[in-house]
Amino acid sequence: MKIKGIIFDMDGVLIDSERPSIAGWKYAGEKMGEEIPDSLIDSFKGSNNESIKKIFDDYFKGRLDYLKAREYRTQYCYKVREKEGIVTKKGLYDLFEFCEKNNVKCAVATSTRRESAQRSLRCIGIYDKLAAVSYGDEVKNGKPAPDIFLDAAAKMGLNPEECIVVEDSINGIKAGAAGGMYVVHIPDTIIIDEETKKLTNRIVESLDKIIDILIEINFSGNRQAPHMREHKYSAFIDRQVVRDFFREYTDAYNSKDPKILLKIEHTYRVAALAEVIGWRAGFDRDLAWLSGMLHDVGRFEQVRRYHTFNDAVSVDHAKLGADLLFDESDPLINKFMDEKQQDERMMYLLETSIRNHNKFEIDEGLDEETRNYCNILRDADKIDILKVNTLFSPEDIYGVTKEELLKSNITDKVMESFLNEETVLKAYRKSAIDSLVGHISLVWGLVYPISYEITAAEGYLERMLSFKSQNEETNEKLEVIRSKIKEKMR
Repeated sequence: MKIKGIIFDMDGVLIDSERPSIAGWKYAGEKMGEEIPDSLIDSFKGSNNESIKKIFDDYFKGRLDYLKAREYRTQYCYKVREKEGIVTKKGLYDLFEFCEKNNVKCAVATSTRRESAQRSLRCIGIYDKLAAVSYGDEVKNGKPAPDIFLDAAAKMGLNPEECIVVEDSINGIKAGAAGGMYVVHIPDTIIIDEETKKLTNRIVESLDKIIDILIEINFSGNRQAPHMREHKYSAFIDRQVVRDFFREYTDAYNSKDPKILLKIEHTYRVAALAEVIGWRAGFDRDLAWLSGMLHDVGRFEQVRRYHTFNDAVSVDHAKLGADLLFDESDPLINKFMDEKQQDERMMYLLETSIRNHNKFEIDEGLDEETRNYCNILRDADKIDILKVNTLFSPEDIYGVTKEELLKSNITDKVMESFLNEETVLKAYRKSAIDSLVGHISLVWGLVYPISYEITAAEGYLERMLSFKSQNEETNEKLEVIRSKIKEKMR
């Protein structure tokens, strides 16, 4: 029988969330004065909140409060996510592309709460690619009972035997097997025992290896039959080499300097965003990711030379970065990728997108492909700039005090520009709150629907606007801005 659907667990299968979760439970134990052992944490995996609470309470017998421990763990995971963004598992987009091209439905069955799960799935760009999502707290019995997988299969209109279940946890494997499905185990943070292994049909190292299983079952091993999107630049890019040299390069600067640390974290998040946006826009996601990894190379040298990120009083950081990468006698790009692997067209796209990422408008006269790679990087950068606005104080971001922000008025020119859905020029910004509105106006420059979806899911704009001014005229204008944003984000 052919496979018609794949049901994925989310945490540890689609996104790399198990490691922060483990560290979060450890952090909770430290805060509460008693260790939470690895074996206990392993038993949580794949279970819903009600089941985890019972396991926790049975073990600690009242010595630790579960809700307090869970709160500490959530706080820890939230901080990691804010710092690093959501990290997807290897092969995710390859597999989803294959399934889409070959009419294999995809679903998610997760023990994570609906609101949190939807946010994560939207931010990695796959939510509207799913035929169904099932949530552990919305079925009668959690894993290891098969209810959640049977629910997902039913929502897809498929029989259990037509589905693959992809799991990393013991409870999830047991649930998939109990449901009569083809169980694929991808090891993550735990080692399964021999009895559990017997419940699996296949064990693979990453999501893209499931493509081989589908080819074997659905196409009798004929690799000429399946259709996949061509990624013409991916073969030239070794992500590990890029990551390793980026780490080596930034280590030469003072990583204790908050400015340096900020840009290192920003780089990883922008690269991840660019990959998602590039994938959803139909372009080479590896090249999009690489542009994100390299886009702010100039920032580190800018801080070393001028001790500021302000281009107006120092240097155009995008131009500096592109010059370092491509124009020097010993171009830095040769450290990120072998010179023999540097396809001429790819180098042009990369350099042009980096040089244009901070410009008010993209250079005129660019061909469609080049404009798209520029826009992919610019969208990713803008989204993370909005994020940074939610992480730091007005003093750090705008150079104004909170009191100045709360008392100031939005100037008419800034308001007019914002309501015209324009990115507000710096020249228009006169008051403290004008700077805030100017940053919010970056949303008008977003190009791709997925960029709006990610921004809405993360709630950055709502957080930036979640305060009451001491200036009544400003409050009235802010309400108009909120309404305008709400309308745009529908």
